[in-house]
Amino acid sequence: MIAVIMHFRTKPDKTERFVELATQLQADVRANEPDTLHFQILRSPEDPNVFAFYETFRDRAAQKAHAQMPYHVAMSDEGWSCIDGDVDIRSFDLLGEPHVKGVHA
Repeated sequence: MIAVIMHFRTKPDKTERFVELATQLQADVRANEPDTLHFQILRSPEDPNVFAFYETFRDRAAQKAHAQMPYHVAMSDEGWSCIDGDVDIRSFDLLGEPHVKGVHA
């Protein structure tokens, strides 16, 4: 299993549009990607323009498929245009079993 954590800041004038896009993406992923085991968008309580994505995939094939889903591709250009500066993206292998109820390797 692979976990991906993305950390970034949005442009203040684009933050609410980003929230709309990301919320729809989260719903689409959860409804259509059984091999995306966990997809959560986080927002900083101290700074409303700071976000993180936490994603867990069954394997690298699921990670690759996720990025190619039509709804993901459709929102990507506009979503990326909302980002201010660099995005910190890191991939990790999970140690042991994931702590997600009902999900096993």
